Amino acid sequence: MEFLQHDLAEQITNYHSVWAALLATTNLGNYASSLWNVTLKPEDVTINRDDKTFTFQKANFQFDVEAGLSIGDEHSLYTKQVSGYGTFQSKDSKTIELKTLNTDKITTIK
Repeated sequence: MEFLQHDLAEQITNYHSVWAALLATTNLGNYASSLWNVTLKPEDVTINRDDKTFTFQKANFQFDVEAGLSIGDEHSLYTKQVSGYGTFQSKDSKTIELKTLNTDKITTIK
């Protein structure tokens, strides 16, 4: 089970379309973000093999916020903890593949 948690944690952090969408729906005001990164510990992933679902908590979603486009403009780095859930499919007894991923919304960047 530990290997599956590690594998699924890696797939969650690399599911770029979901993380990009989460950042796009976050109210950044007049600011822009140019980079982001996600980290998640395998022990923060809970797998239910019977119904092929999972939950995760404490994923660190780190992103930058830039106040302008010129060099020297204000630049801040934020980290928000995100939780979520999803589904997977079994490829074989040792491999699972992420099917769906849903995350909590981030509404503020304070």
